[in-house]
Amino acid sequence: MLQEVAVTIEVGQCFVKTGAAYPDVWQVASIAEPPGFVAHARLVRLANPDDRKTLSLVALGDRRQFVPHHGGEILKRRLGNLA
Repeated sequence: MLQEVAVTIEVGQCFVKTGAAYPDVWQVASIAEPPGFVAHARLVRLANPDDRKTLSLVALGDRRQFVPHHGGEILKRRLGNLA
């Protein structure tokens, strides 16, 4: 049986590893939902978009493993200040 995701995860949301002293901020770049399989999020690291990883939405939605972060909003503000 497939496990349900308790929280809504959308493209553009950012997450950090729970309890990390100096966490990397990861942003959801896309979501893959193949029929019959657990949905997965493709993530990019904001500090270096060449760094990528794929996690199930179940793992990403587990607050014992990852917590939401407002990194995307921070990045937009920083880029806006440069304009």
